[in-house]
Amino acid sequence: MKLQETKIIGAGPASVLCIVGTRPEAIKMAPVISAIAERPSLNAHVLMTGQHGEIASNALSSFDIDKINWLDLSDIGHHLADQAGELLKGISAYIAHHKPRYTLVHGDTTTGFIGALASFYSSVPVGHVEAGLRSGELHDPFPEEANRRLADQLCHRLFAPTEIARDNLLREGISHNKILTTGNTVVDAVRYLARKMKPTHKLDELKDVLGPQKQLVLVTTHRRENWGEPMRNICKAVKTIVHSHEDLQVILPVHPNPMVKDVIESELKNVERVHLVNPLSYEALIALQRDADLILTDSGGIQEEAPEFGTPLLILRQTTERPEAITSGLAKLVGTCEQTIIEEANRILGDQNTKPKCKNPFGDGLAAQRIADVVESHINSCN
Repeated sequence: MKLQETKIIGAGPASVLCIVGTRPEAIKMAPVISAIAERPSLNAHVLMTGQHGEIASNALSSFDIDKINWLDLSDIGHHLADQAGELLKGISAYIAHHKPRYTLVHGDTTTGFIGALASFYSSVPVGHVEAGLRSGELHDPFPEEANRRLADQLCHRLFAPTEIARDNLLREGISHNKILTTGNTVVDAVRYLARKMKPTHKLDELKDVLGPQKQLVLVTTHRRENWGEPMRNICKAVKTIVHSHEDLQVILPVHPNPMVKDVIESELKNVERVHLVNPLSYEALIALQRDADLILTDSGGIQEEAPEFGTPLLILRQTTERPEAITSGLAKLVGTCEQTIIEEANRILGDQNTKPKCKNPFGDGLAAQRIADVVESHINSCN
């Protein structure tokens, strides 16, 4: 496993290691990385494990973050144990060489959990951004629910995005002194991009795809628990919905994993007004969430992003770690039953009311600054 020449963001003397694996992690960590780099006493090392490779680094570039350090994981297989073992060796080697004063990990991925474990083994304090989310089912989502629970036990500070997440941690016996409710950094990210986004139909990625239809539906599906028949049911529902609404078009960015791509293309490739597109830039995805009349998704991040725009959301999962989206009235958990998806989508598309205006339940856009405050204060107190 090779480490390239080290790249650092910021001019301060104390290094904060920010570990990123997937595109959602990159998006949610970007405001934190920027906030760390702006502190005169700190600098940020961005370490990417390459789980989502180019699309993750492209997401960081949306926030003008281009100094990235990579772990070479090209020889790792797809088995979770193999990935975890190689990540532990690689991240531990990086920490041993660069000796960061603090580590930040994010969310529910193997990268996040192993980043926390490597830091713990190396006696480097670690903060967990987006701590405390729980579905209540250890195997759903798999392995993400376990990754979150394990990471939370290893961390110096737990940055809970909401009061519900904070309460989850307290119920598990974690001291309130370790927990700070910050809001979700995705709100910081969405608000940053929303200030500079073009209308959807003017985006280079979509202007030749979108037609003149009046209604727009965004669909995303990729999660492991939906592979196979559940994803096929989702696609069949999409086909029925678009056939039922002559003024409707669907945009579906297709995840490159063959377990996802093969099913989606077999069901929807030649369906009129269903546009299967390559993975989109984060700006384009946010613009679609803003401009869509309905979103169907099994993504965790979109559950947090869509409420910023009041866009109705149907969650294509059996459980969610983000109940705030549901209690806000903007989202509904519908699972992967074909008929249920059809009925709920038709209900929303048949309602001509404008999007409701409500407070985003996931934060106020200042989460990254709160996290940087804690990190800076801890490092300064140890000097």
